[in-house]
Amino acid sequence: MSDYQMLKLKNEITIRGLYSLHYFQFASGYLFNGEQHDFWEIAYLDHGEAEIGAGTEVFQLNMGQLIFHKPNEFHTIWANYAKGTNIFVISFACSSPAMREFRNKQYTLLPSQRRLISYMIAEGQRVFGPVLDISDQKQLFLLDTAPRGGVQMIVLYLTQLLLELLRTQQASPACPVPAHITEEEDFTVYFEHTRELMAAHPDGTLRFAQVCREVGLSATVFKERFQRYTGVTVMGFYRRLRIDEARRRLRNGDKNIAQVADELGYSSAAAFSRQFKQVMKLTPSEYLCSVRQ
Repeated sequence: MSDYQMLKLKNEITIRGLYSLHYFQFASGYLFNGEQHDFWEIAYLDHGEAEIGAGTEVFQLNMGQLIFHKPNEFHTIWANYAKGTNIFVISFACSSPAMREFRNKQYTLLPSQRRLISYMIAEGQRVFGPVLDISDQKQLFLLDTAPRGGVQMIVLYLTQLLLELLRTQQASPACPVPAHITEEEDFTVYFEHTRELMAAHPDGTLRFAQVCREVGLSATVFKERFQRYTGVTVMGFYRRLRIDEARRRLRNGDKNIAQVADELGYSSAAAFSRQFKQVMKLTPSEYLCSVRQ
């Protein structure tokens, strides 16, 4: 007979299921009139600014900030401040008592917490496909090619984020944790500089050597640290950023595919369509149809 005794688990947070997972890219002036539902929702500003209505209050959210909507709380979104406002939204079922601590709360996320958001977005695209910005989608459907355990991975990342936020707000000011800058936190400044530089050159004229000079790191160090931080290469990230910009311009509806391709420096509409499909798994025409539907 074994002398081992099992430690029974008592979870602070147990997520029972997901209702939605979105990554919206809003044009300036976008207004979502609002909704309410009987489950939790998180809205996170990945880029830009927005006003978030929650019940009778209005919150100004900037890049890197997050807000909770408790069950049955009416909420709205108004992205009227900056071009290219990107918002990550995830809604889920959770009745754990610890969730009460998130009611009416707004947070500015740490770099490690922002990474968890990025992981959820990336895994969501692998599991559900490039449909995360279709606002009227009321049910999540898995791709036939979805990786094994993909939904569970998303729930694990979400659970970790919630637990970290619980710990953050419970930290005692009288007993501060000694400051220790991790390599990830140290690289955040370089990454933000790189993203701003790329956003300023959506026409494809930016070169890897130029980025290295601008951020002040050697090519070898920058390449290695960037890929470790983001999971993609520097120029792969640049290609994705240009496609994201293309999606924003296509969604605005005032330019056709050929015009957007020309504005963003592609040699032809065909070349633009090829790269768009590599990133989005849809052609620009198919993407526009999915958005309009």
